[in-house]
Amino acid sequence: MLASYKLLTFMWLTTMLMICMVALPLKTGLKSIFGKSLATDRLLDGFDLGLTGDMGPAFGQLLSSATVGALILLMVGFLLHTFFAGGLFSKYTTEYGQFSISSFLKSSASHFLTYLGIAVLMMLIILGWTLLTFILPVVLIISSTDDPTSLMKINGLLFALWGLGMPVWFLVADHSRRWVASTGVHRVFKALGEGFGSLKKKFLRSYLVILIITVINVLFVMLAFYLTASSVPEKSLVIFLFFLGTQALFIIRLSLKAWRYATVTELALKYPR
Repeated sequence: MLASYKLLTFMWLTTMLMICMVALPLKTGLKSIFGKSLATDRLLDGFDLGLTGDMGPAFGQLLSSATVGALILLMVGFLLHTFFAGGLFSKYTTEYGQFSISSFLKSSASHFLTYLGIAVLMMLIILGWTLLTFILPVVLIISSTDDPTSLMKINGLLFALWGLGMPVWFLVADHSRRWVASTGVHRVFKALGEGFGSLKKKFLRSYLVILIITVINVLFVMLAFYLTASSVPEKSLVIFLFFLGTQALFIIRLSLKAWRYATVTELALKYPR
């Protein structure tokens, strides 16, 4: 995974460019609305609902732009990282020679539509899993009990059950993509069949490894959100250091995802059928 630092750097730069394309127009809109007013100083102490009235119609425009921008970022980010996954899995299934940026992009483009199909189907499967193991039981429990203590305990158990099932779906998705990268066969349902079939190979060992990686990822994301949310830089130097810190966190997040891909590939090589 450490050998992928050039690819991860390229992914980071591409993602940063995408974010800037949305963030810069939004920043311009903020400046045009706030100008040299004291609103920004009030925001440093927390969001003030009174600002919405002071801003008038401009607040609606800003909220609309921010919502559309966030949706665009989520969609493009999903497509971009689905695209990059093809190059990473090709890298980890290639045993000999250097894997250049051009080879990375070629592999990413070659596998993109298949990986997109796998990603969409896995999202539907995870949605079904979420409905069956968490949302529907919670709705039924809420309608049948008024005890808040029992409700919290049962909801906690259901959430734990849901969370313990997620590494299984990660294994299926990653093994499906690994199979496509290693065979070059671009058949979505065939790849998913191979992904589910891979669960037969040393399931407990593979599950525990991916569970540990998943827990580390979740803890890191929570820490990153806490650090960024609790830090409100005011001076230019602190803002610059804050920017460097957030980018370091993002690169670590990419590295953790690449670590999972590399681990799944290694598990497949170590425990073939």
